[in-house]
Amino acid sequence: MTWALRTYLRGMAAPAGAVAIALLVLPGGGSADPMLALILVCLGVVAANFQLQVTPRYKTDAAPAIDLAIVVLFPAAAAVALVGMCRIAGDGILCLRRNPLTGNPRRAPIDLVFNTAQLMLAASAAAIIHRGVGTSVQGVIGAALAAVLAATALYVINTALVVTAAGLHVHRSPLHVWADAARSDIKQTAALYVSGYLLAIVSASQPWLALVMMVPVAAVQLSLKRSLQLLEQTIAAVESMADVVDRRDPYTFQHSQSVADHAVRTARRLHLSDRDVELIRLAARVHDLGKIAVPDSVLHKEGRLTEEEFELMKKHPADGAQILAKFAEYRKGRELVLSHHERIDGRGYPRGLSGEEIPFGARIIAVADAWDAMTSDRPYRAALEQDVALVELLRGRGTQWDGAVVDAFASTLPGMPALAPERHEGVAAPLLRSLGAVAGILGS
Repeated sequence: MTWALRTYLRGMAAPAGAVAIALLVLPGGGSADPMLALILVCLGVVAANFQLQVTPRYKTDAAPAIDLAIVVLFPAAAAVALVGMCRIAGDGILCLRRNPLTGNPRRAPIDLVFNTAQLMLAASAAAIIHRGVGTSVQGVIGAALAAVLAATALYVINTALVVTAAGLHVHRSPLHVWADAARSDIKQTAALYVSGYLLAIVSASQPWLALVMMVPVAAVQLSLKRSLQLLEQTIAAVESMADVVDRRDPYTFQHSQSVADHAVRTARRLHLSDRDVELIRLAARVHDLGKIAVPDSVLHKEGRLTEEEFELMKKHPADGAQILAKFAEYRKGRELVLSHHERIDGRGYPRGLSGEEIPFGARIIAVADAWDAMTSDRPYRAALEQDVALVELLRGRGTQWDGAVVDAFASTLPGMPALAPERHEGVAAPLLRSLGAVAGILGS
């Protein structure tokens, strides 16, 4: 954890405390039923302990429904205090619980401080907006409008503060972090806020009905959990098919996994968003799926392919993309699979794309694929040494492969600094003169 991130997390406590104290001078209004407050706090604690991992940087739970209900039902100062109590107690339990895989606490004390403070700030803004709109616009429309604006304030402020922390942690734009998470959970979050408003309406006169209203809240959370599980299971099944293709040939065992690892490191070196890195990883893991339709006599041939055999081999990107078209999870990734054998100079296949016409992710996979093919034993030749393979990449820079991708990939190799564009000729020329022409096929 960097100094800037640690300061940000700890520093959130001061404004949260100041706002909570300032709210004490505001006029009251709304219910102050202690039994209802106790029930909602208990529900909030339970919700905080059942989180879902939406993205590698973002988790969610059912607490937004509880938070909105508290804001709607209680005076501003009481609402902020109750939201804070929910999070303190919920995260406090997480601090005591340990991950069974690592043995580490599920929550650090500094996270407890930040989570509580940022939720109190969000609840403060939401409570002020709810009271202001509710008193100026009367009737059902006014109540609904106040709740919508309060929910919007809760979401925007809470999300902004969290993604800022995540951005500081991973050195990425908070907007990119937010975009990765919003694509997965924004619909479920909206449903939770609707459930929270209904929870407030139903439990205002009968506190025990809050327990009943947790059923739809739990259903929304369960729906998100099931959708994430289905996504994971589908991806695992498709990747298993890709691994079966790799196992058909002992020379390509774990080839797709290796290509994915190289592609991810290169994409991160190019500072792509988490969403784009994951898209590239998914596509790289299954980039050779279409070889399932290539006959063994062609796939295992220990020599150069005939023209007819190479035409069969050239069909595998399109075949792979056709298989992936059946899975919504690969709606974007299939384009990378289809294009991973295109060349910058337009001499690739299957469509003869060139330059910027080739999706950037496909350009990354192409370099990773070529590297793994060159540095692995194949039926038609032994694996090339890394320095020889690097010369081959530099030789094809700007013609076969994207120059920026080659640079980024080369800088991920052990002991290799980042290569500036003006240095490539100076690096490649003496290596080429000393090593001579490098023979070998770069893999189909």
